[in-house]
Amino acid sequence: MRAFSPLYLALTTMFLQQSFATTAKIVVPIVAAVAFPDLGVEAGYVGVFSGFYSFCQVIVVLFCGNLIRRYGGLRMSQVGLFSILFGMAAGASGYLWAFALTALLVSFGVSVSTPASSHILARYAPPRHAPLIFSAKQTAVPMGFMAAGLLVPYLTGIYGWQGALIGVGLLCAGFAILLEPTRRELDQDRDPTHPLSPRDIKGNILLSIRDPALRLLILVQAAFVGLTAVHTTYFVLFCTERLHYTLSEAGGLFATATLIGMPSRLLWGYVASSWLSPNTVLALLGFVMTAAISLTGLYSLDWPFWALLGVAIVVNMTAGGWQGVALSEVARLSPKGQVGAITGAVISLSCIGQVILPPVFAAVLLLTGSYALGFTLIAIPSSLVGILLLASRRKAA
Repeated sequence: MRAFSPLYLALTTMFLQQSFATTAKIVVPIVAAVAFPDLGVEAGYVGVFSGFYSFCQVIVVLFCGNLIRRYGGLRMSQVGLFSILFGMAAGASGYLWAFALTALLVSFGVSVSTPASSHILARYAPPRHAPLIFSAKQTAVPMGFMAAGLLVPYLTGIYGWQGALIGVGLLCAGFAILLEPTRRELDQDRDPTHPLSPRDIKGNILLSIRDPALRLLILVQAAFVGLTAVHTTYFVLFCTERLHYTLSEAGGLFATATLIGMPSRLLWGYVASSWLSPNTVLALLGFVMTAAISLTGLYSLDWPFWALLGVAIVVNMTAGGWQGVALSEVARLSPKGQVGAITGAVISLSCIGQVILPPVFAAVLLLTGSYALGFTLIAIPSSLVGILLLASRRKAA
C-alpha cells in the first residue's frame, strides 16, 4: 500500500485543484442572467465573454508547459488558483470592461490546471490503467460544475452576484494555500534551469500538428470542447429565459444532471482501458452528444421535468465525459518528460472550438432568437469528428 501512496496523493490533489478551477470557470455564465442586465447589456452577450475567455486560454496553455517544467505542476496549480481570485475581484468591481480582465485571469487559472495535472499524473499512473486514472481525475470537472450549480445561486441569493464572484475566488485561493505541503513530493521533477523559450512553444505546436494521431485528437477536442462550452454557458440561461425557471431551479437542474452523469467518466475510462479502443469510445461519444445537444434545443414548457433531466444527463455523460480518455491518449503519445508541454499545445490548438462555437451560438441567438437552431449547428462538428475517428481506426486496422 505504501508504494502506491504517491499515486493516491497525486490523484487526490489534482482532482481537488481541478474541481475548484472548474467551479470558477462557469461562475460568470451562471450569474449572467442577473449580472449582465445589471451592467446594461443583454444576458445573451455572455457568449462573447465565453469566446474571449477561450481566446485567452489559447495563449495561456501555449506558455504553461514550460512554466510547469521549470516551477512544477503543483506550484503552477497554486498560482492558477490565486489568479482566479484576482479575476473574480475584477469582475466584482461592477464595471463591464473589467470582465475582460476576469476572462484573462480566470482562463489562466483554469487552463493551467489540466496540463499541470497531466504532467504530475503521467509520472505515477501505470500505462495500462492510464485512461481510467485520467478519467478519475477528470471527474473533477462535473464535480466543479455541480458545485457551481448549487453554490453560485446560493451565494447570489444572499450576497448578490458580486458576492458570489468574490466567494468563489476566496475558496480557490484558500485551497491553493492548503496544497503547499504536497509540493515536495509532487514537484520533485521540476527543473529550475529549464529555459522559458518561445522556440520550445513552436516545437511543441509543430510536433502536435505533424503527428497524425495527435492532429486527430486536436480536431476531436476542438469539436467536443466547443459543444461543451456552449452547453455550460447557455444551459442555465436557457432554462431561466425560455422555461421561466428561477436561477436556483435552473442551477439545481444543472447540478443534478451533472451529479448523475459524473460516474460516466470512470465508465468511459474503464471501457477504453479494457474493452474498446480509445478512438472508438470517443467516436461513439461524439455521435451520442450530437443527438443529445440537438434535443436540448427542443426543450419547451410542455416537457415533463424528468424528460428535461434525462436529456441533460445524457449531455453530461457524453459532452462531459470524454476528457479523461482523450488526455490519456495525449499523454501516451507525448515524448517522455514533455507530457505537460504537449498537453498544453494540444489543448491550445483545440481551443479553437471554444473560441468559435460560443460566439456563433450567440450570433444565432441574437439574430434569430432560436436556441434550437443554435444547438443544432454547434452539434454538427462532433458528429463529423466521430466519423473521422472510425475512419482512422479502419485505416489503422
